[in-house]
Amino acid sequence: MIKNLNFILILTTIAVLSAIGILFIFGSGYSWVQSIQIGEWRQTPLYQDYVTSMNLAVLPLSVILVAVMGLCIPKRLFGGKALLQAMGALLAATVVAAALLGPKLGMGFLLVAAILIQIVVIGMTLAGDRRLSYETQGFFVQMGSALLHLGFIVFLFDFIILSGSPAHLDVFWLATALIGIGMVLCFYSADLAGLGKSPPQPSSEEE
Repeated sequence: MIKNLNFILILTTIAVLSAIGILFIFGSGYSWVQSIQIGEWRQTPLYQDYVTSMNLAVLPLSVILVAVMGLCIPKRLFGGKALLQAMGALLAATVVAAALLGPKLGMGFLLVAAILIQIVVIGMTLAGDRRLSYETQGFFVQMGSALLHLGFIVFLFDFIILSGSPAHLDVFWLATALIGIGMVLCFYSADLAGLGKSPPQPSSEEE
């Protein structure tokens, strides 16, 4: 059941990211065509209607992506029934926070919880804790995966919660750095693992 859950979360993430990408490509193309046909396109009421429509279209996709990313994190720490209980408790707390504070802060609560859990996961990975559950083996690829997840969650938090804050750009570049470092560690994990190893010495032939 847990394996099926992991597969469903991965498929959902891919589907939502693909849908967001298609939506942005369509929206960018539409805005470009309108800017050619209509002078001062960005100053017209039609542009404001376009922005409102795009926000409404991307909102449910963002909510699903936040929920999926937030629920992906506990699977590193928990397994079996405990994982389902942890995910259920996190989702229930998010619903309560959204009801009391509003949908935006409710999503912010889920993202902050996911960030804190992921920081714990990174610390345990650095310590070599064997209680963590990873799909792949190897310190560098596991650390890269952990940093990638943290970077994506920080990016979503920045995009949803801090878009109008003075700290927006700083948090954006932090997320970019985490994602970049994570990708390097994942893609070059084998090369990094072999840095401290001396190459095998050729055996000398006895005469």
